Amino acid sequence: ENAKRVQELFYNDYVLFYTTYDLVGVEVGGAVKNVIAIAAGILVGQGYGDDAKAALMTRGLAEITRLGVQYFGAKPMTFSGLSGIGDLIVTCTSVNSRNWRAGKQIGEGKTLDYVLKNMGQVVEGATTVKAVHELCEEKGIDMPISEAIYRVLYEDADVDTEIKKMMGREPKPEIRL
Repeated sequence: ENAKRVQELFYNDYVLFYTTYDLVGVEVGGAVKNVIAIAAGILVGQGYGDDAKAALMTRGLAEITRLGVQYFGAKPMTFSGLSGIGDLIVTCTSVNSRNWRAGKQIGEGKTLDYVLKNMGQVVEGATTVKAVHELCEEKGIDMPISEAIYRVLYEDADVDTEIKKMMGREPKPEIRL
């Protein structure tokens, strides 16, 4: 009822609002997309192109969905909407994204400490990746991109080594939860 009321109050000819019953899914998508945006920025900082970034975003969405569904009981379709794909696209491709900009600087060789001190804004993904790491360990959830970002940010792992690890993973079916 409240969501519908807000939708009606703010509806106009230049903004369209949608409602959802899956608040947990929206929250997971909104938080974890920042981790994937750091990864997208790192790829750009390393000189990778649009195809690599598109593959990363696609696999990142699979990770976000897997965490949301397996750990929090979110609805899988939530991640196909604006708070999943939509938010992920803008955060991973916009030069205005703090997380993407932080990742780009890390990809260019700057340290996380340097980036955080000089960003002038909060880089949510740098904190979120710690929580994601803990949840993955607790439940054994497969999130290789997020785990690679955790290792790069907090275990001083080499970006090239982490990319090689991901590219050397066992082949699996693309769609799985």
